[in-house]
Amino acid sequence: MKHTLLLLLISITFTAQAGNPLIKDIGMSDPHIRVYKDTVYLFTGHDDHPDDKLWVMKDWRVFSSTDLVNWKQETTISTKDNYMPDNSKDCWAGDAATRNGKYYFYFSDQKRSIGVMVADSPGGHYIDALGKPLVSPMHDPTAFIDDDENKTPYIVYGDKAGGGYRVARLNEDMISLAETTKPIQIIGEEWESAPKFMDKNYLFKHKGTYYLSWGRDYATSTNIYGPYTCVGAMGNGHKLDQFAHGSFFWYHGQFYHIWTYYLRSGFKYRECIMTYCHFDNQGNIVTDMNFLDKHFARGVGQYESSWPKIEAEWYYGKSEALTKQDAAEGGFEITNIENGSWLKFSNMDFKNIDFESKRRTFQARVTQIKSPGTIEIRLDSPTGSLIGTAAVKADDVLNGNTSISCHLNEVEGKRDLYLSFTSEVQSPFNLNYFSFGSDEATSVDEMAEKSFSIFPNPSHNGVFYLNEAHKWNVFYTSGVQVARGQGTVVDLSGFGTGLYLFRSATHRNKLIVR
Repeated sequence: MKHTLLLLLISITFTAQAGNPLIKDIGMSDPHIRVYKDTVYLFTGHDDHPDDKLWVMKDWRVFSSTDLVNWKQETTISTKDNYMPDNSKDCWAGDAATRNGKYYFYFSDQKRSIGVMVADSPGGHYIDALGKPLVSPMHDPTAFIDDDENKTPYIVYGDKAGGGYRVARLNEDMISLAETTKPIQIIGEEWESAPKFMDKNYLFKHKGTYYLSWGRDYATSTNIYGPYTCVGAMGNGHKLDQFAHGSFFWYHGQFYHIWTYYLRSGFKYRECIMTYCHFDNQGNIVTDMNFLDKHFARGVGQYESSWPKIEAEWYYGKSEALTKQDAAEGGFEITNIENGSWLKFSNMDFKNIDFESKRRTFQARVTQIKSPGTIEIRLDSPTGSLIGTAAVKADDVLNGNTSISCHLNEVEGKRDLYLSFTSEVQSPFNLNYFSFGSDEATSVDEMAEKSFSIFPNPSHNGVFYLNEAHKWNVFYTSGVQVARGQGTVVDLSGFGTGLYLFRSATHRNKLIVR
């Protein structure tokens, strides 16, 4: 085994505030993320130069983060510390695992072999554990620890041209095989049509099902050895394609997908993308391209109050009971709300909220309403400073799907936002999305001076008749839209008693009294 002076192994560390790409201009490839003691560790390959037309990969890198926004390079893993040649340019994909207080890095020597290195901490430094390959030939390992009683470890590796992926159980020492490797059978068109070069698998388990992914596609099985049945694409767009070497991870109750892409066709230089990820009601993977479409450069774990809509499923943290489910109107919503549960949206930037010129509001879309309850808008913790309370009232229970709102106390700068729920019953409602806006109605009295009577008023069973047909909208006095339509009839029969604003192409801010 080769040894080098520790001085040569100390990498230059830096901190970068990430969006997408995750960290620019460093040639980041083949990302695998592991979470150890509430810290995220990102193990990546390293493409040498943007103008390289062949893969030139001289080492691997390890980064860490505690918020998915600020990243620090912990170490560079060098071929000087394993059996590969010192001047190798073949540092292909690797992965990491921990057991018995040690940390293991499984690396590829191009397609020739897979070796294993060990360290006392996830940030290194890593040295060769064997001085020879763990398996050969083939490459691109995934280290997988099952959720069974023994937390059984496995290694998965290989490519389609080499006969497909293979799997083997590891011994307790994590540096030797407990069995002969076995081929994994994958059934389905997505694997049949995958190119011969398809390598870089990733394997994880969710609710008793094993998910085996490659490129943008994946397959599932109830047995780690297979056979696996193709499901299809994990998402479409943003370079999630056959070259998208990627992985998944859980952090603070949220699920994430990270993958790599080439900056220019024909050149071997990559960067990484990260976004929120979900499981639909059937257990299918849904990579959140909606977030990337709208907020690509901002990245996960950070938010702006000026966004027109902040989806509830984009949370950074949550209380344990809360879950995601399919929303009837598309996308996802948060369910299983109970008294004291909460969602966290870290690094909410309030810089675009001007509290001096207008009253500011919090607005939320709630569905499946069963009982009254509240959403408390708090800062820095689930019980932190209260800046507003939006209530689902008894009358709202009759409405089905609706919007609620409240005014906000003044807040400045970048703060962690918590939505804390109160209710006397389990699952009083679901939360779809929320936003911040302004209350254009400065007062109900002022609006009353501009109002006109819609005949009849009071209505007959909540139905108002207009003198002429046109498009119209109805809002709470806070400015939150609650209904829209076209014609001569405004049907508010499903709305509770109160004040509403009527607006159309010819009339703005007309007061309706129910």
